[in-house]
Amino acid sequence: MPAPSGALLAKQAVAAYGMPLGPEALKFVEDLMKAVEKAWKTWQDSIQFGTLVLSGAGVGAWVGIGGGGIMTGGPFVLEAPKVGKDSPELKQFVAGLTSTLSTKFGAWPPTYKFSALNYTGTSGATPVTPGPVSAQNIPTQLAAAGAGGPISGIADMWALTLTPPAWKLDDPMAKSKPLIKSISKAIETAFQSTWLATTMANGSAIATVGAPGGVVAGIPSQPGGKLV
Repeated sequence: MPAPSGALLAKQAVAAYGMPLGPEALKFVEDLMKAVEKAWKTWQDSIQFGTLVLSGAGVGAWVGIGGGGIMTGGPFVLEAPKVGKDSPELKQFVAGLTSTLSTKFGAWPPTYKFSALNYTGTSGATPVTPGPVSAQNIPTQLAAAGAGGPISGIADMWALTLTPPAWKLDDPMAKSKPLIKSISKAIETAFQSTWLATTMANGSAIATVGAPGGVVAGIPSQPGGKLV
């Protein structure tokens, strides 16, 4: 699945905020979430995986399963939207989210490990002679194929970047605290509940020589798998 849309992220953030936003504030949230969508898409497109360890068998038709794997990805680069008043406070607000998402999303790919990625293909082996085996993975949702660490704690890390005198988040009356939490919650929820459940691993392949019966055991897949 493509990255969650900025419109969806903004809608969820406003719902989580639970209070009316004025036109200017609403546009700011919408523009910010559009920037998150763009950065998310670029980050997703950069992710590759490979070297899953495969085992399987088959004569003619071949089936197997892979696990482990190494997932790598590029940086999560948020291009900050222009802020209407261009105040130091809002600049710091956007810069804080930018650095936080860069850290959180950038650290996620290596945490993900495949546990059950299925492959299908062909085998030139016979029951008594070895032969070539080639296969590709069946496109599978990330949530079903394995597991990685959560993306969480965005609000806490973001809040640490908002420092006095422009920001006084320890003030019980600070109105920005609920907005920070609502934007963070929208991103975390979209990642865990939507993106992982709909984004698929695809394009991983194996080309090797199988033993009699097309048996393959502990063979690494080729690099080049992508997320779609």
